[in-house]
Amino acid sequence: MRIVSEAEFSGAIRLRLLGVKVRAVVGPGRSGAVASVYASHILGIPFIPYGTECPEHLRPLLIVDTARKSGATLRKAERRYGGDCVVVHVFDEPPRLRFWYEPEAHNVKSAAYKMGNYPSSGLYKKTGNVLS
Repeated sequence: MRIVSEAEFSGAIRLRLLGVKVRAVVGPGRSGAVASVYASHILGIPFIPYGTECPEHLRPLLIVDTARKSGATLRKAERRYGGDCVVVHVFDEPPRLRFWYEPEAHNVKSAAYKMGNYPSSGLYKKTGNVLS
């Protein structure tokens, strides 16, 4: 497993977006949301939350994700949005990648989060199903 830092990701996405001509951006899932917000700021275009319809005046639409393993997620997103789309991924897998914003990149087991065992920093406390 390789960990991608924010600085590495920021540089890599800028390179992948060179020459891309689009009017809005969307990204599937959590990692796609991260990539699409970065792309929105880099390109100065609107971010559209995944699942929200894209108006025709915001086409072509950029569909972006942090990494591509099989390409299935990006193909599904392209089918969902159809029409005039540009599809970009920042990294290829394998090797398995983790990103700076993921708990696994910091030796925090995600299973511990699901079970309600949070880091001992005291920043979070579990109240029912909500973190506060």
